[in-house]
Amino acid sequence: MVSRKAWESVARLKGGLIVSCQASAGEPLCAPEHILALALSSLNGGAIALRLEGTENIQAVRNSKSVPRNVPVIGLIKSNLIQDCDRLSKAYITCCYEEARAIAQAGADIIAIDATGRDRADGLSLEETIERIHSQLGKPVWADCARFVEGVAAADAGADIVSTTLFGYTEETAAARDNGPALDLLVDMVAYLDLPIVLEGRIWQPEQLTVAFQRGAFAVVVGSAITRPALITERFVQAIPCTDKKSLRHE
Repeated sequence: MVSRKAWESVARLKGGLIVSCQASAGEPLCAPEHILALALSSLNGGAIALRLEGTENIQAVRNSKSVPRNVPVIGLIKSNLIQDCDRLSKAYITCCYEEARAIAQAGADIIAIDATGRDRADGLSLEETIERIHSQLGKPVWADCARFVEGVAAADAGADIVSTTLFGYTEETAAARDNGPALDLLVDMVAYLDLPIVLEGRIWQPEQLTVAFQRGAFAVVVGSAITRPALITERFVQAIPCTDKKSLRHE
């Protein structure tokens, strides 16, 4: 059963900004000490919760005396079982129960999982996975979705939170990074589902966050626009009025 303390973590998210502090393998910030620094900076700026990838990063944040214990941590694992080229077609965010268990043991309060209906690495259904996380780990489940039908299915399967995280990152919804957030999907989910709906993904402007709350978002997650310096820099470089951007790069 999900504990009262775990439910309190969900309640704390309401009306706030959650910052996703992540870095891909090979990036300069891809180390637990750097993720902790990003997390602390985000909390100093007013974030109410953190979305963290990987057990080492979750442990680094949870073990830090500088991070208040009541700050909710949404944990996930981007599975190394799934190649980058397969991510449009296969579940890769906490794609099996054992990854969920590892996240819980590392100190996450809420477990984020792929809820797009794509095959999971351990063969469990979404409903079976959610039931095991509830009964064996005692944690709420955050369902990352890409489409309205997936949000409905996740709610029916017992998810506690539904988000728009994977809009643009599946075969059916694939879109460029600069397409903007899934505000229409948010509106549809808010109107139909009786559980917290979170907008996440492709949010680059504060005004988009404002609109999300006006349209009923329970909370909003921002990641790259805050914690990915290379992507932030790239956007500014692309705005330079010159035809050969390559000539501006260091070789």
